[in-house]
Amino acid sequence: MKTTRMTLCAIWLSAALCTACKRNSESDDGQASAQQQKPTEQADSETTITGLDGEWQTDSDGNAIPDFIEKELGYDPAHEDCRPDSTCGEGIPGRDLDLRVNTLLMLDASGSMAARLGNVSKIDIAKMSLLKYASSVPESIRLGLLVYGHKGNNGQSGKAESCAGIEIMAPIGSLGDSNAQTVINRFSPTGWTPIGASLEMAKQSFNADMKGRNRIIMVSDGIETCGGDPVKVARELHNSGFAITIDIVGFNVPGNDARQLKKIAEAGGGIYFDARTQSALDTYFQEQNRAAAKTWEAAICYAEAFNKTWLCDAAMVQKAFRVVNSERQAAQSAGNNDKAEALNEVRALIDKKHQERKKERKTVQEKWRKLSKDAFEINQKTLKAYGKLRRS
Repeated sequence: MKTTRMTLCAIWLSAALCTACKRNSESDDGQASAQQQKPTEQADSETTITGLDGEWQTDSDGNAIPDFIEKELGYDPAHEDCRPDSTCGEGIPGRDLDLRVNTLLMLDASGSMAARLGNVSKIDIAKMSLLKYASSVPESIRLGLLVYGHKGNNGQSGKAESCAGIEIMAPIGSLGDSNAQTVINRFSPTGWTPIGASLEMAKQSFNADMKGRNRIIMVSDGIETCGGDPVKVARELHNSGFAITIDIVGFNVPGNDARQLKKIAEAGGGIYFDARTQSALDTYFQEQNRAAAKTWEAAICYAEAFNKTWLCDAAMVQKAFRVVNSERQAAQSAGNNDKAEALNEVRALIDKKHQERKKERKTVQEKWRKLSKDAFEINQKTLKAYGKLRRS
């Protein structure tokens, strides 16, 4: 089977799901951000503190640590040693380190999924994509699979069994590269389409102990045919304590049916993407994969740069305090109270500048939280852009 036919949900889900996730950036010390920060406004290179020699008065980089101390400690007094040296790139925002996303894939296995797009059935495309995706997602994406329409038959004699034939093939957190092949071989496209009842069962996959974001991604080629009210159920799920987001990918869905699927996605706080051709699907999913990769790369970059900055700044200040405290104790022992008091001023000024830099990190933290939300919604932005495919 061609590689392009294996990319249906795999690449899209990789971007949609990797964005994610519970924020653990409540404290300044626990954050990770590599956004280029503006240096603190530099003070005059010569500060005046009465009672101290000239070497104590010179601070070239404005961090309140005298140049001679920075030199002794191995820092460059003419340069802010504890600033990120580079940015983490442009384009896709970064996100916080907690990337966990609890994701239930809902796959339509009704009889119509046996139809073909080109030379391959819809269900085979979906299955191959699932395999590819399960083998490539990061550990932070906890996957599960629910299938409906795979029991009974698509005639009246099999309707009752089919409408009740909803099965959680893999609970969230149990689906991965090692078992995906076995799981997808357990069903074939057969019967009716119980979307409402399937969403009801889907709620059982989420619980209050799960940390991170909760998401359902449903792949379907048609509307509810078992008498359920999927729009109502989707709204209830989204407004529940689990705040589940529901996104829907449609396979070559007719106009009237697409409108219902779109209403379900909107009620679930998500987006509906209507793909009418395999080529459109492949193009879209490939773009999403590139976006996800860039987002992940930026997140790591932010983490490394921020941690380096914070650790560097804290270490430098503590070392400077030790030098100043030692000099102050020596002054006190020598009875030079004026110098000891002046050194207290130096220490206070170093701490003041240190606190200003911490406030800068708080500002970056607020920006980082916004970027987290932007990255989480990247799939929705892309879906909107590709909505033009419906009109092509």
